Amino acid sequence: MVIATAGSEAKLRVAREHGADHAINYRDCDWRTAVLALTGQRGADVIYDPVGGETFEQSLRCIAPEGRIIPMGFASGEIPSVPANIVLVKNISVLGVYWGYYFGWGRHGVPTSNDARLRRAYDTLFEWARQGKLRPLAHAVLPLREFRQAFQMISSREVIGRVVLRPQE
Repeated sequence: MVIATAGSEAKLRVAREHGADHAINYRDCDWRTAVLALTGQRGADVIYDPVGGETFEQSLRCIAPEGRIIPMGFASGEIPSVPANIVLVKNISVLGVYWGYYFGWGRHGVPTSNDARLRRAYDTLFEWARQGKLRPLAHAVLPLREFRQAFQMISSREVIGRVVLRPQE
């Protein structure tokens, strides 16, 4: 079962269209309680969190025993701390994923074999996108010179998918 949370009906509709079994508007209810209700009080087995802050804290409180939580960013602007007692008591894993690391951002040294595997995986994903097997959702595609408009769109929190900036051709 896939449970999605979002802050607008438009975003929830897109989540359902892309396979979510349940979609919860976190502005309308206590989504932690809703997740627990949907899972028979067990909690979610895997939580993907690009928001951080209060969202991450609530995610820790509705993760299932032996679950995994994957922080992927801090869109809220707040970097949360992970209380070791919750990790211990629930026997959960916290898996940090910083994609930039695999491209050499913020580290020194030569690529490892894992880097090569990740690059091959990206090559496969990009090929699938070229073949139409994957269709990433783009809210807007703008020329690079319109970066201010792109930032305004993102700041409005109405973007569904990605805003893509293309270099001038």
